[in-house]
Order: sequence, then structure tokens, then C-alpha cells
Amino acid sequence: MLKHKNYLNLLTLLCSLYVLMGCTKDMNHKHHAHMKKTIHVHGAWVRAVPPVSHMSAAYLTIMNHGDKEDQLLSVETKLAKVAELHNVREKDGMMSMFPVQFVPVTAGGSQDLKPGSYHIMLINLNKTPKLGEEYELVLTFKNAGIVKTRATVKEGGSMQKMEKHGAMEHDHGSSDSNDDY
Repeated sequence: MLKHKNYLNLLTLLCSLYVLMGCTKDMNHKHHAHMKKTIHVHGAWVRAVPPVSHMSAAYLTIMNHGDKEDQLLSVETKLAKVAELHNVREKDGMMSMFPVQFVPVTAGGSQDLKPGSYHIMLINLNKTPKLGEEYELVLTFKNAGIVKTRATVKEGGSMQKMEKHGAMEHDHGSSDSNDDY
């Protein structure tokens, strides 16, 4: 009986050590995973739009703390059926918006997605974004993989400054020249 009791105590001790080692490994793994995270997203927001609008835009700042360039390849959100990466350029005194395959983020640098520059077009909205609401944006990077962030709906004002230099037009087929993106 004594051998059996010692055996059970030893088995209990070994099981406890195994569980504790597993917890310690998990804690270290999470710490290292956090330390290896090179892409950080700050200041994410979505432009508030009227209920009749089927499109909006999202903006944010991407910081690359890594030692090699990365690229934002795509974005997903439940707010819209389609999220596209876009940029804006001036041609013949006209500002035009066009889709891009990726947004570059230099090593050790940052990239602002902002009105009049790179941005995320939210097309075929599933609902009208209202001031103060938050929506998750799932960003996919070439090297960093998936990075999730929350974007708050804010007033963006109009792009009157850009419109003074010429009407905004879209290179990807839309003839709307009054969009505030």
C-alpha cells in the first residue's frame, strides 16, 4: 500500500510539473510573439457618410518596426462587402483616385493612409457608419501577416481643398465626382 501511495504522489508531482512547464512555455511564447510583431497600426478611423452613400473610406497610420520593407496587401471588414486599397494622383490639373495592389511601408518607417493619399475604400457598405461606432479592420501584410485594428467613425469633412485644384474623378470606372475620399 505504501509503494502505491508513493507512486501516486510521484505521478501527481510529475503531472503538476508538466502542467506548470506548459504554462511557462505558453507565457514565453506569447511574450516572444509580441516582441516579434513589427507592424503597428495607429489612429484608425472611418469617414462618416450620409445614409444614402454606398461608400466610405478608412484611414490609419502603419508603423514598421522591422528591418525590411513590408506591404499592406488587403483589408477586410464587416462594414463593407469590398475594401480596396487606393491612392490619389494629380493629372492635368485633375485629382483622380485609383486602386493599387499594395501600400508600401519602408523598414523602420511609417505610411499614412489619409485623405488625398493612400486610403482604404469601403465599397457597398453593409450599414451606414455612425459617429462614434467602431469597426474591426483586418489588414493583411506581405511579411507581417494579419494585423487587426479597430477604427472609430469620425467626421472627415469634405475634400474641398482638393476640389479647388480640380474635380475628383475615379480611374476605376465611377463617374461620381463629388465623393469625399
